[in-house]
Amino acid sequence: MGLPAFPMRDDTDSNGEGFSARLSAAAQRCWLVLRRHRVILFVTMALCLLAGAFFILTSTPDYRATASVEVEDVPAGAAGSAAAQRSGSANDTETLMQTELEVLRSRALAEDVARDLSLVGTPTFFSGMDEVRPPEGVGTLSQRQVEQDMVVRLLRDNLEVELPGKSRVLRISFVSADPVLSARVANSYADSLIRADLKRGFESGVQARRFLLGELDGARNDLARAERDMAVYAARTGTPAQPGEESKPVKPAAPDGSVATRLTQLNAFRAQAAADRITAQKRWESARRANADTLPEVLGNGAMQQIMADRAQARAAVAEERQFRKDAHPEMREARAKLAALDEQADSMANTIRASLREQYIVAVRGEDQIAREIAQLEQQAQVEQGRDVQMGIMERSVDTYRMLHDSLLQRYRDMASQAGFQAGRIQPLDRAAVPTRPFSPRIGVTLLLASLGGLALGLLLVAARHMFDDAVTSADTLAERVGLPLLGAVPVTGDNPQPPDIFTPIAASLLLASAEGLPKSILVTSAQEGEGKSLTLHALALALAGLGKSVLVVDGDMRRPVQHRLFRLSPTRGISEVLTGQATAQDVIVDTGVTGVALLPCGTLPPNPSELLSTPALDGLLAGVRDRYDTVLIDAPPILGIADAPLLAAKAQASLLVVEWGRNHHGGLRAAVERLRRSGGAIVGAILTKQQGRAMDYDYHRGG
Repeated sequence: MGLPAFPMRDDTDSNGEGFSARLSAAAQRCWLVLRRHRVILFVTMALCLLAGAFFILTSTPDYRATASVEVEDVPAGAAGSAAAQRSGSANDTETLMQTELEVLRSRALAEDVARDLSLVGTPTFFSGMDEVRPPEGVGTLSQRQVEQDMVVRLLRDNLEVELPGKSRVLRISFVSADPVLSARVANSYADSLIRADLKRGFESGVQARRFLLGELDGARNDLARAERDMAVYAARTGTPAQPGEESKPVKPAAPDGSVATRLTQLNAFRAQAAADRITAQKRWESARRANADTLPEVLGNGAMQQIMADRAQARAAVAEERQFRKDAHPEMREARAKLAALDEQADSMANTIRASLREQYIVAVRGEDQIAREIAQLEQQAQVEQGRDVQMGIMERSVDTYRMLHDSLLQRYRDMASQAGFQAGRIQPLDRAAVPTRPFSPRIGVTLLLASLGGLALGLLLVAARHMFDDAVTSADTLAERVGLPLLGAVPVTGDNPQPPDIFTPIAASLLLASAEGLPKSILVTSAQEGEGKSLTLHALALALAGLGKSVLVVDGDMRRPVQHRLFRLSPTRGISEVLTGQATAQDVIVDTGVTGVALLPCGTLPPNPSELLSTPALDGLLAGVRDRYDTVLIDAPPILGIADAPLLAAKAQASLLVVEWGRNHHGGLRAAVERLRRSGGAIVGAILTKQQGRAMDYDYHRGG
């Protein structure tokens, strides 16, 4: 069995080439699946073809007759029909045609066809439809009612309505086992559709006229009510109005004493009264705050001036007497009494003048308030008159509106009444259904084609289901289908015992051709899961390579569960962990296994975090130092899934070898493991199937390589 050359990664490949490669690989996997399950596919197609042939032989021939009618936007012969057709939008036309389609499929039209052809109670119809006539009633339904329901159901189920393209033509077809019956029913459907359209047009015209008559009566009542309300309002407000179509209220001419003139006069009076009130207010404020002797009104009063002169003389006399007499002297008391009387008289006259000023202010305020009240009354009266005019205008417009509505409805009613009974329907007959001369079904070619396509689709579904539910890796085919890896060899079940080296000799010989340079300098051996036999496989592979004369270094890179030292029956104390931490060199820890050509670099002390050690540059230096001393380095790595150690080691090795347990790995987990290994940069040369049960190899001459 040949082995393809070891693939080398090229980072300069374009995205297009990568996509083409993935597409080609996917197509190849699909072809492998189909070829593997080709018996299922062929048997399924053959059975479907036999079923199609049986259907053709046992089915009753059906005949289809077709009638056609034309649907117009407006009734034929109506005024402006051509313009209406040209102006109709595509959406309106589509809505009209869909409406007619639903009318054709309706139960009412099917019942009309049944009555027209007298199908109920006719045995010929049931024999032509290849159906058994109901012998009796069911439940509360009589035999005729059950038969009528069955006839209507058969008519609706076997009716075919077609709207070719964007035309206005409806094709009405009926399918039955009797060609004459098919033609009769198709023509009856076309006639019933035309009658239904005429009936709908007549009934809609009657309903429209009835509706317009009701609207006309309502408009007439509204117009009468509006005119009556306007007349009552005009009479109540004293505004005369002339009845008639052009009635307008006659407004009397405004006299000189109208509200507007009176308001103008009162506004002038209010301005004068306000000026007088302000003047009187200023005089009163001055008189209230100032001394009475200093008031202009007091100083300008002649009597007050005389009193003030007498008081000045009395005050001078009192001053002169005080120079010669005491206050208790009779003349002195008399002079003082005279002065006091003059002071009292002056104060009384000053207060009288001040009171007169206050009275003048009060009179001015009252006059201004009186004028303001009269102005407010006139303004209220003006608002009432203005509201009356506005209300009268509203009533006039309402009367005009109702009159226009009444006249428009009256004209439309007259036009519709004049056209009643003179319009044709929208639907016109086009072609009558002829009696078909050859059966419509079954179609032999179409039936066999559908049977073959259905068999192909069913076969593909069965193959896909078989492939999906039976996805365990058990052969080279399944391994190629699942992950696209070549199978280097299969190993039978041996338990936990070491594998016989002679079984791995062909596999070791295949590794000598794994690359253009021959045997890879470093090979990583790992598995997708734990317990698949990778360590035993590596041990046996090292012995087989040594048997071919190659020097091999086994590196126990599984620093979590190392087993290589037990397989070689050694117990070293130091290993790769000490080399990576700088505590020892590779020469110090590499031990002889006792097998010619095989050396072991054990694990050594188990580190707490192996991933950190494997990610250091020390691993590169270790591999570079031992690579030239041995023909190849076999690295035992932990499982791929769940642990980051294997991808780290795969990035350092030149090639990777995947160990797959027979019947255990399914395509989901195995594909994830392979993709993870490839993303790390590892080039996988192939896989070894361990714990093989049954035949050692599923060999096929049609499988390349």
